[in-house]
Amino acid sequence: MTPSSRRPPRVGYENLVPYARDRLDAAVAYPRERLLSRVFRMARLDMTIAFSSEALAALCERTLVLRKQDDASAASLEVYAIDAGSEGWAPPARWREDAEFALRRFDRTLDAGGLRGFHHHEAPSWQFYDRATATGVVTLPGPLDIPPWESGSPMRLFMHWAYAATHMRLTHAATLGLGEYGALIVGASGAGKSGTALAGFLNGLDSAGDDYVLVEQGPRVVAHSVLAVFKQDREGLRRAGVAPGEFEAAGLNWHGKVEVEAAKLSPRGLVDRMEIGALLIPEVARLRRTSIEPATPRQAALALAPSGVFQLPGDAAEGFNFLAGLVRRLPAFHVRLSEAPAEIADAIGTFLARRQRAG
Repeated sequence: MTPSSRRPPRVGYENLVPYARDRLDAAVAYPRERLLSRVFRMARLDMTIAFSSEALAALCERTLVLRKQDDASAASLEVYAIDAGSEGWAPPARWREDAEFALRRFDRTLDAGGLRGFHHHEAPSWQFYDRATATGVVTLPGPLDIPPWESGSPMRLFMHWAYAATHMRLTHAATLGLGEYGALIVGASGAGKSGTALAGFLNGLDSAGDDYVLVEQGPRVVAHSVLAVFKQDREGLRRAGVAPGEFEAAGLNWHGKVEVEAAKLSPRGLVDRMEIGALLIPEVARLRRTSIEPATPRQAALALAPSGVFQLPGDAAEGFNFLAGLVRRLPAFHVRLSEAPAEIADAIGTFLARRQRAG
């Protein structure tokens, strides 16, 4: 559709699906000897990525959590991540200026063609996923020109689309637990999810993840670890007791937070999986002691669903249904936080121990 020697097309709704198909076909046909192939055997998913960029490959190797055991039932996903500096690869197209971009219409148009996708206008870059073949392509203007919010969660949309096809869901939530039993910590950005997870993790509790986890609804609800990074601003790291030398020189992400690998915060690292027994909704209340009180299913849904659905585009109806199932299955609680990380960890640990004993 677009030879690399010619100016890339402008894309609107009328040629969105053909452009997506062209990029997918071009990626599959691209000479594999020019790409770096890596296999990431993650929870319930074997993801093969062919990179044109060593830097992007290294980012994924640092960030994605690999499973420790074989899993014959794991789904398969193949992704090509190619930038315009690669020989014969066209620069990403731009959205047509006279075509108003509406996310819902964008998703519907791709869905009608059997596809999922995302467009980052600023770079620009595109991510397309063929639902029938579980094949994806991300086309970038430069080696690391991914959307800035994906620096700690690269390839998360492809993971989300592949997991959703198997009735599981990448979920925007933190986790804390005692070994392999714990809770999802849910809420809007700024509600205190990361601060709560960090306080617990640094004070003896376990975690399967700070930002996104894979949630599986079988006989029991289980969260699987998929991303190795904790995200917190510098003041939050200080409050949690992280030594300044560990993060002062680190750069900040697009949200003004430091991204720190869990294994650098605690030698325990992340647990692979965690049975989920409750939903916890944190609130920065600055109380003398943390309080944990029941929340309604509606309050849990409002804390869980907006970011859990709209940050992962392409299947809003299925997403709402999945998260509604979580809310029906799991009791929810408000966690009104103190300012003492060790006290927060103790309160949540005591709460989880009681729930675990109660069955």
